[in-house]
This record gives sequence, structure tokens and C-alpha cells, in this order.
Amino acid sequence: MPQLTKAVIDRSPNKPKDYIIWDDVIAGFGCRIYPSKKTFVYSYRSPINKKSSCIKIGVYGSITVDEARTQAKKFAHSVQIEKIDPKELKKDKEVEAQQSVLFEDFWKVFTEKYIKQHHKPSTIKMASYIIKLHILPFFGKKPIAEIKRKDVFAFKDSMDHIKGSCTKCLRLLSVAFNQAELWEYRPQNSNPCRGVPKTPEKKMENYLTDEQLERLKNVLIAKEVTALASPYTINAFRLIIYTGCRKGEILSLQWEEVDLIHSCLRLKDSKTGKRVIPLNDIAKGVILNIEKQKNNPYVFCGDKPGTHLVAVQKTWERIRKQAGIPHVRIHDLRHSFASFAITNGGVDLIELKDLLGHKSVTTTERYIHLTNKKLLDATNNIFQN
Repeated sequence: MPQLTKAVIDRSPNKPKDYIIWDDVIAGFGCRIYPSKKTFVYSYRSPINKKSSCIKIGVYGSITVDEARTQAKKFAHSVQIEKIDPKELKKDKEVEAQQSVLFEDFWKVFTEKYIKQHHKPSTIKMASYIIKLHILPFFGKKPIAEIKRKDVFAFKDSMDHIKGSCTKCLRLLSVAFNQAELWEYRPQNSNPCRGVPKTPEKKMENYLTDEQLERLKNVLIAKEVTALASPYTINAFRLIIYTGCRKGEILSLQWEEVDLIHSCLRLKDSKTGKRVIPLNDIAKGVILNIEKQKNNPYVFCGDKPGTHLVAVQKTWERIRKQAGIPHVRIHDLRHSFASFAITNGGVDLIELKDLLGHKSVTTTERYIHLTNKKLLDATNNIFQN
């Protein structure tokens, strides 16, 4: 077994199967010859768990034999004299380096490894606004491991005037710090958001009355007859009213997702993944009334060829004002569908969960007051003559 030198390594051929040539001076020091590269290694028995282990020193060419030998001596001293496992020491140094990175650098990792893996592009686009506007300017230049609960409280105080955005930020930060612990950017159980109370978000839910719905339907007809709004926009609003779908689900609806034979929409993707949405007769009539454009896969076509509707807010603002419902948002049409389903359709919360495409009935429970009112009305009717 020769002493490792440049000459020895250079004349050691690369073979289809890797092998190791060992140094005859430092026990455990060697060079692993792979089919396409040569790498210095140090093999040892861990002084901690007594198991055999091997640690990479570096690739030959990137470091010299002498540099590799010096590192192997350090490893040997750690194992034999200091009784330290080099791999554990290396891991500790990596963790120490990670915990010194700035929050803004960690956030890049968090975005790639978590946000992009767990959220849809539309959600990411919405979140990126509050991230750039609020989170990064406040925490960006702080080392990730040095952020304390007092910093989070200070952040919360700085956003006291915009409580809604503050709550969204705190929720996102809490997830980020949890991941930072998991990836060892912070010590375990050190999430600085823990114990910081979040201001409950004000739920804005408007429900159309029967009278308001009739006014809205009449305005939609008037806009359609006078051609003061795109028929695609008008029918998109109608389909939201009669299906309770989310705006994005309707605007991006494709013809291949429409199944009129079985009276349903088969969405390939939505906020909660694939879902099947039943179509009542009125909703089917809306779809049958839509002009199908050649070479456009979308039901509700945009201005440019092959695209779908995107900007409908200004049209909606004009329509709702004319209908006398100026505070009703497009999303409130979905809430109204839920209200009519419970009060007029006899739908219970479990059925409503499926109709609205909620992941959990907990989300659907926001409509429980409607169910309670329906039951109250029923009990009052029991004893009426």
C-alpha cells in the first residue's frame, strides 16, 4: 500500500466500478477512484457510536494531495485524541453557518422549498405583494437565528394600522420560522411568532336577498341586450351566481372541463385540487348560451386570441352600482349561493362543503348561522295552525 502522492493518483486508472487506494502513513486516508473523478476520503470508527464511517475531504484537482493529507491529519486527531466524530463536527459547522444567514437569504430558500411547492401561482402572486412590502423590509437584514419574539411584536406594532395584512404576515412568518427550525436555520422550539396574538381577520360576507338577486339579474340582462358589457363577462357572473364557484375557477374554465351530459363541471385544478361541480338547469342554460370561439380552449374568452377573461372588476363595479348593491363583491356571489342553498334548497353543511369545494367542514361552518336560522324557522312552523 503506497503513500498517496500525485504520481500515484495520476497513474491510478478510472474503472467502471469505483475503488479506493489507501495511504500507508495516515490510517484511514485514501482516494476513491470513480469512473469519472477521484475524491479524497477519510475512513474511521466513530468514537461516539463505534460505527464505521467515511467522510469526504475533497475532489482531486480542486484540492492537492498535501491539502487533503493535512485535513486527514485533523480528522485523525479529532477521532483519536478529542474523541469527536468529524461528521458531527462538520454538521455543527454547517448548522452554525446556516443560522448566521440573513432573513432575506433564508426567505429565498423558503420560497423555493416551501412556498412554490405548497401554493398555486395565483396565491404566490398575491402573497408576494405583502412579502415585499412588509416582511422583507422589516426582517430582511436580520440574521435568521437572532430574530426574537420582541422583534415580531415590534413588527406587529408597526402594522397596527393595517390589521388584515398584519394577520396574513404573521401567519406566513410563523410557517417560515417553523420551516427554519426543521431545516436547522434556527434552534428547535424557537419560533418567535409563538405567543404573539393575531388580530382576527374581519370576515366580509354579504348575502344577496331575493330582491337584490332579481335586480342583479335584470341589470345583467340589460347590459347584455344593450351590448354595454362583454357577453363573456356577463355569463361569467351568472355562472358564479348559479354554481357558487370561485371567480378564478370560472374565468379559467375550459370547454374540456364542461360535461353537459352528466350535468357537471370537472375542474382539473382548483384551490383544493380536482373537483366536480354539479350544474343545475339554469347553469347549464348559461353555458349553452355561450359562443364557443375556434382555437380557444376557454369558455370565457379574453380580448387576445386563445386567452381567458382576467379583468372583470370594473365591469362588476358598474353592474353592482346600477343594481343598488354597491358593497357586494364578486366573491359575495359565492356566499349568496351558499345562503340560497341552505335557506331555499335545504342543503346541510356537509353537502354545502362539497358544493363549495372546501377541504374541511370547518371552513363551511361560517355558514352555520344560516342553518340555525333555518332550523329556528322550522321549529316556529311546527306549532303554527
